[in-house]
Amino acid sequence: MYAVINRYHLSIPVDQIRPKFEEAVPLVASMQGFQGAYLVKHADDQATLLLFWDSDVDAENANKLMGPTWFAKNVAPHLASPQQRSVGEVIVQHQK
Repeated sequence: MYAVINRYHLSIPVDQIRPKFEEAVPLVASMQGFQGAYLVKHADDQATLLLFWDSDVDAENANKLMGPTWFAKNVAPHLASPQQRSVGEVIVQHQK
């Protein structure tokens, strides 16, 4: 499993952009290799999006599709600083 971690510092409140992420989840969930998504608000203007994929190829394919389209339209215009993005293999996992 691979995780994509996107940290956002926004020029608008996270609560204002939250509906856009809620609308995007079904689009992302329909993509090959999707396992899960979480949007974490850790300040009024900061959030982290966690996406989980079967493989790094699945994660990259989703990024190629969503980045220049949905992200460019719905998130990029509201960034107060550059997005921080990390992709890596999940090496320890536990779910209850």
